[in-house]
Amino acid sequence: MAQERLGLRKRMLINTISNYGKMIIGIFVTIFLTRILFLGLSREEYGFWALLWSIFGYSLLLDFGFGTAVQKHTSECSVSGDWEKYNRVVSTVFFNYVAFAFLIVVFAVVLSFNIGSIFGFDAANESYFRQVLILFGIGSALCFPFGFFTEILRGLQKMHTRNIIQTSFVVLNFVGMALMIHFKLNLRGMVFVALGTNLASSLTMMYVVHRLIPTFKLSLKHYDRSLMRSVMGFSLYAYLITFTNLIILKTDQLVISVFGSVAMVAIYQISIRLTDTYQKFSGQFLDNLGPVSATLFAAGNKSKMTEVMIESNRLMGIISSLLLVPLIVYVKPLLNIWLELDHTAGMICALILLISMYVLLFFRSSSVYVLLMANEHKILAVVAVIEAIANLGLSIMFIHLMPRWLAGYNIPDAAIIGVAAGTFIPNVIMAFVFNIPKACRFAGISIAQYFKDVVLRTLIVTAISFGFAFGLYKLAYPGRLLMVLLYGALTATFYLILTYFIGLKVWEKKQIRDYIRSKISHAAS
Repeated sequence: MAQERLGLRKRMLINTISNYGKMIIGIFVTIFLTRILFLGLSREEYGFWALLWSIFGYSLLLDFGFGTAVQKHTSECSVSGDWEKYNRVVSTVFFNYVAFAFLIVVFAVVLSFNIGSIFGFDAANESYFRQVLILFGIGSALCFPFGFFTEILRGLQKMHTRNIIQTSFVVLNFVGMALMIHFKLNLRGMVFVALGTNLASSLTMMYVVHRLIPTFKLSLKHYDRSLMRSVMGFSLYAYLITFTNLIILKTDQLVISVFGSVAMVAIYQISIRLTDTYQKFSGQFLDNLGPVSATLFAAGNKSKMTEVMIESNRLMGIISSLLLVPLIVYVKPLLNIWLELDHTAGMICALILLISMYVLLFFRSSSVYVLLMANEHKILAVVAVIEAIANLGLSIMFIHLMPRWLAGYNIPDAAIIGVAAGTFIPNVIMAFVFNIPKACRFAGISIAQYFKDVVLRTLIVTAISFGFAFGLYKLAYPGRLLMVLLYGALTATFYLILTYFIGLKVWEKKQIRDYIRSKISHAAS
């Protein structure tokens, strides 16, 4: 049984390696690009740029869950071989996307004539921001129909190919953005670079899909309305989950811009950037769970799905805890060094959002991926809607109340702390009221057994490692990047050692020792 578990885990981890390669390059690009944009643009420009991505991130709502459905159909057809039906499915989805792209353009034009009355910024810049918004809307519309090719490659479990393409264009985007700032072309030039590289990446993936599936065709002849009901039976619920995730992840900036100011969005965006970086670094393994679970479910192998969910949950806990500890302890010097930012409310938001993401990664993410492919999409959608409504309502309420509650502490821009709290509270409640109990029922184990097998050891290691990291912080404040990196490396090393002795099972330790011995023996020979 141990060997079987190791074999499954090993195959999934191999698929993750390329994800981490892409992610590492993306992290470095994000770090330097964020600095270039934050220091090269005015606060209003940077806030508006963040706001554009937030607003047009809602174009994903026009996906209607078709992207997830295409991924599921791709995984299933790679086994069944029914590519004729598959061509009808993807052609129907693609041309629906083309129609939706026109709606994006209409929305951008209408919004552009009302931005002065909706968002708070200097009236002298209104014409400039209007032009940028229209350009961004048109570019987003051009990119939209081709975005689902990444889901096809994921369904084929060709993550390595997808990652090479995306990484290449991320680097091109970085170079182009830096040039736009250098030549003072700012937001107008940045729109062409960002959306141009996005479109080129999708078109490259389309070419690769044609090579991988010789019978693949996109044609109006294959458009089949009769398939819409069967496809949408899954996709609409997946859409509701996507819709609510967008509300949870993207609405914070809108709430702040409407009830606060665009300049405050710039500070909050840094906290989101840090949290997003943490999520990307921790969550690359999750990319495997969708196609693997869909394949196992189609084969009727629930026991293996259960094993995948429990073991992936445990692995996610180990990875997310490893990264959380140094980020939480060293967030203040990190932001000071990285962006010359010393903003109390921004620091507090970063801490709240990091812990919220930790709860999402550790206690929710694995079960959601597996249960979605096990046709539990209806209950997942209902829970997601409840969470999104709570998130939006609490964020709006707290953005007004938090400045009053913290009035005696002299914290500028304290309102944004309320928005972060509005994200944190529903996330934690849903994790412990729904996700954990639901996962336990699916796996056929008690909640007590779940915490004993999956959570307890990791939390013990995390608590001890936090004490170690905080001790280093108090011993000598890490005021330079080298010191932050050194402390982070020491904390990570300490965490990994503790994980080996406390966090791993006996058979896992044995496999690690055998692997090391085999490598040493091979090197010696």
